[in-house]
Amino acid sequence: MAVKRSRALTIILGATLGAALIVPTTAVAADPGVVVADGLQSPRGLDFGPGGILYAAESGDASNGGAVLKIENSASQHPIARTIIDGLPKLGDEGEFIGIDGISVLGRGTNQTIYGVFGLAPQIAGSADFGRVVTIDRSGAMDTITNVGQFDFDWGKAHSNLWEEFVNGDANPYGILALPGHLYVADAGENTLDEVRPDGSIAVLAYFPNEAIRDAIPTCVRQGPDGALYVGTLAFVDSAILGPSAKVYRVDPSQANLAEPWNTPMTIWASGLWPINGCDFGPDGTFYASQLFTNPAWLFSGGQAPAHGDVVAIPWGSPTTHRSLTGGALGSTGGVAVSPSGAVFVSNNTVGPGGQILRLRAR
Repeated sequence: MAVKRSRALTIILGATLGAALIVPTTAVAADPGVVVADGLQSPRGLDFGPGGILYAAESGDASNGGAVLKIENSASQHPIARTIIDGLPKLGDEGEFIGIDGISVLGRGTNQTIYGVFGLAPQIAGSADFGRVVTIDRSGAMDTITNVGQFDFDWGKAHSNLWEEFVNGDANPYGILALPGHLYVADAGENTLDEVRPDGSIAVLAYFPNEAIRDAIPTCVRQGPDGALYVGTLAFVDSAILGPSAKVYRVDPSQANLAEPWNTPMTIWASGLWPINGCDFGPDGTFYASQLFTNPAWLFSGGQAPAHGDVVAIPWGSPTTHRSLTGGALGSTGGVAVSPSGAVFVSNNTVGPGGQILRLRAR
């Protein structure tokens, strides 16, 4: 995903990290898994729809717009990938592209609906295409529900006392979750969890506190076995400087303080993770989180150092247990999705060329 860092910060990080290599603490034999789809352009969010069909969002690259893919037979030796819609708006910068990022699927059969969210805000991107929450049907027809990026940008400026970057406006809606009667968005720029109501109006449910150095950067939201929402954070700068600092917050939307969302009750369910870029729950309640990198030297190597991206499994009853699924064998990871049978899929090489969707081997 696109991250926020200043030139001064880059200099500090480079001096601090050099070419250091930090590997997962629960290291296993490196195993990148099985390629399900290859040659993708900035693959991001993943989600399973009815019938065990896997859907994926691509943000695009220098030559291609964004797209949404449908992958059938994803657990077989012969998966079938088909583009539902392509040519979607995108913005690019030094190999990082912003477009349709989060994806969530709801419904049954012919009534299923794909929900997607575009990053940034129109005030930042210079285009009304960005910041939108959209629906896409099986034929590829897309409709806009609302512009959550625009709402969050304005909300941040009105609450600039919360974070210095809000003075000039900031928003980057990134993760989305569709549930019956509810639609939630995690804004990585605004540090908020929003609800988009059926009438298109938007409420800020929670504001996530800053880390020791920089902001939290929530990237994904999923519903846990207890019905609460679980939100993973990138904690990009803190992880790069201090080591794994990403967290998973538990938020009960029924307890949201809509007047003061920074006072909404929340608990840290899991911590000590490398930057989380996607998450999902398995059928047994296990929480899976993709880690964008576990090697901070990757950030400053021009792609020469490996990212050592990974996916970790966290048992529902033991949130301090973090089990590596790949031994850090991945590139920059993106979305995670778990099939009804428990198979784990991840977007790989989500920043730069060579995008893939992988099925991870059971461990």
